[in-house]
Amino acid sequence: MNTRLTVILSIILICLASVSFAGLSKLEDGLISAWTFDDGSANDSVGSNHGKFKNGAKTAGGGKAGKALMLDNPTNPAKGKNTGQYVEIPSSASLEQADGIFSISFWANIKKGGGRNHSGIFFKGLKIGWGDHFMVRIATTSAVNLTWGSCWKGAEGWFATDNVYKEEEWFHGCYVVDGKTATAYVTSSVTKGTVVPASGQKNPRPIETPLNTFPDKPVEIGVGRQQGGVEGQDFWIDGMVDEIYMWNRALTVSEVKSLAAGKTITAVDAKGKTTTTWANIKSF
Repeated sequence: MNTRLTVILSIILICLASVSFAGLSKLEDGLISAWTFDDGSANDSVGSNHGKFKNGAKTAGGGKAGKALMLDNPTNPAKGKNTGQYVEIPSSASLEQADGIFSISFWANIKKGGGRNHSGIFFKGLKIGWGDHFMVRIATTSAVNLTWGSCWKGAEGWFATDNVYKEEEWFHGCYVVDGKTATAYVTSSVTKGTVVPASGQKNPRPIETPLNTFPDKPVEIGVGRQQGGVEGQDFWIDGMVDEIYMWNRALTVSEVKSLAAGKTITAVDAKGKTTTTWANIKSF
């Protein structure tokens, strides 16, 4: 009788553990790439979208979780063509979301004076403004303001969120696109929680599909290209960026809040094995 009871209890515990695994690993559903910088590289820790450091970009300690990408760009535009520090990730089919359904999560800590006009945090496209020239842009526009957006044929779907972060402090941002709208979330000492900041251009911002994907252009972390529409006038982030994730689905509000509260993803088995997934979801 005791043996049977032990077996029954073991089965119950296994079932409960499986439920827990499923609940906690849901955040990884649809995850395309994760750039954590913890191993000292710009490699994708869950997929094959590996990045390369450009012009002296590197990792450093003091990140939001372990190491972070360190960008030292004290002037804008940087002197000389394409001399600023950034990360370049070659384009791939997984990064080209024409259906307008994807999410991008990141942490950033901008140096004093480093949050300049259209300095790109995450960018894919030809130009950061002046027309339908990017699939996604997330950029600072001042020491307290951010701008976001995606484009479709003939339309620049940008929107601004003002007074949402402070320089020299870590803040969390998440850009969620569900095929109909693009929503920006910010969590910082200014917002005092995870919010959808008001925008004069609407946030959430209605979009149309298919989005322009610019398959010949890489994803770039740390630079906004051709600010003002001027060739070579590229504006660079001065500061740190960490824990950048991209999904091929729209995150839920609760998932965004979970990320902003400290959930990170360090590495995931490509086959999504439960044991590996469970072991690599952590909190700060």
